[in-house]
Amino acid sequence: MASWLIPCSPDIYNAEGAFQEYGHVVWHQQCNMSPGDIAYIYVSAPVKAIRCKCVVESVNIPCDIGEDDGYTLDEEFCTRSFRRYMDLKLIEFYDTPLLSYQLLLMNGLNASIRSQRKVPPELEKYIRGAV
Repeated sequence: MASWLIPCSPDIYNAEGAFQEYGHVVWHQQCNMSPGDIAYIYVSAPVKAIRCKCVVESVNIPCDIGEDDGYTLDEEFCTRSFRRYMDLKLIEFYDTPLLSYQLLLMNGLNASIRSQRKVPPELEKYIRGAV
């Protein structure tokens, strides 16, 4: 089982609202994730923190299933065609300053969060201890 960081711009998608309403979200998939993997949703500025912990339920969903669920805030992003999607089920929400970008940088994050990527082991340890 791997852990992943997934960026989310609040100007493009209201992930927290979608998870609150549905409990899961079909999300575009860029990496080779597997069912059972953990995905941490990092919400960019102005939040700049990890806000959600999810489990990957299914992967490699065909591109025609990824539809707007009403929480996409950027029309252009909504019309982009991604090759594949994954189903993320919410495990829990976080609202703690311990998962802020600055503290993530001090505890194992080695670059800005602009694309989906594996969580480095040191950062994974920090996240688990912070929540």
